[in-house]
Amino acid sequence: MHIRALLALLFTILIWGVAPVYIRAFSLAAGPADALVIRYVLVSLLCLAFLPFFDGFRIPQRDWPRLLLISLVGMFGYNLGSVFGFVHVTAGVGGLIIATQPLLIALLAALFGAERLSLAVVAGLAVSFIGTAVLFGGDVGSGIGRGELLLGGCLIFLSGLAWSVYVVLSKPLIQRHGAFKITAISILVATVPMLTLASRTTLNTAMNLDAGGLFALFYMVVPSTFMTVITWNYAVGHLKPSAVGATLYLIPLLAVASGAVLLGETITATTVIAGAIILAGVAVAQIGPRMQRAQLDPRS
Repeated sequence: MHIRALLALLFTILIWGVAPVYIRAFSLAAGPADALVIRYVLVSLLCLAFLPFFDGFRIPQRDWPRLLLISLVGMFGYNLGSVFGFVHVTAGVGGLIIATQPLLIALLAALFGAERLSLAVVAGLAVSFIGTAVLFGGDVGSGIGRGELLLGGCLIFLSGLAWSVYVVLSKPLIQRHGAFKITAISILVATVPMLTLASRTTLNTAMNLDAGGLFALFYMVVPSTFMTVITWNYAVGHLKPSAVGATLYLIPLLAVASGAVLLGETITATTVIAGAIILAGVAVAQIGPRMQRAQLDPRS
C-alpha cells in the first residue's frame, strides 16, 4: 500500500514540476480569468462523467462542512492565487516560492493537531523565509518589474497556504470516502465560484486556441489537474502530511529547469542562491526530526 502511495506521489511531483510552465504560458495567452474557467469547466466535465461510478455525491452530512472548506478555501484558493500569480512571475521564480509548501503543511498540521510542531520545522520556516526575502530582493525578475514580482510572489505564496489547508484537512475525508470521490466533489464545488470569472470573451478564447494553447490546456486538464490531484489525494490518504510535503522540494528544481528549457527563462545567480536557501530550510525541517529520533533510539 505504501509503495503504491509513494509511486502516486512521485508521478504527481514530476507532472507538477513542469506545470508552472504551462500555467504561466496559458494564463498569459488566454488571460488568467479565462484560463481558470476554461480549464476547470473541462475538468468538471471529467469529474461528472466518472463520479457516478464512485457513488456520486453521497457524503454524510457531518462531512460536508469540512468538504466545503477544503473546496472553497483549499482548491479554489490555490488555483485562484496560482493562475493570477504566474501572470506576474516566471515559472522558475514561482516554483521556488511553491517550495515553501512543505513547511506550511507541517505548520498547519501542527495547528490542527495532526502532527507535533518541532523545533526543526520552526528553524526551517525561518531559513526558507530568508530565502524568499532574498528572492524578492534580488534581480530575479528577468525583465519583470519589482512590483509585479512582489504581487505575483505573494499570490503564489497564498495559493500554497490554501493548498496546505487542503492537504491537512482532506486526509480524514480521503480515508473515509476514497481519493477520487473527494477529489471530484472538491473540484466541482470549487468550479462554482470560478464560473463568476467568466466573461463574454471566454468562449471565444476557448474556440481560438492555437496548437501551443491546446497542448498547454490538455496538460493542465488531464495530467496536471484530473490525474495528479487524484494521485496526490491517494498519497495524502496513506502517508503522513509532512512526509508528503517533503517531496514538494523537487517541484522548484523541475520548475526552474523546465522554465529555462521550454520558455527560455534566465536562471540568475540570485535565483540559485535564494533557491538554495529555501531548499535548505525545507531540508532542516525534514531531516532534523529524523536525526533527533535517531539519537534517541540508536536502533532506528
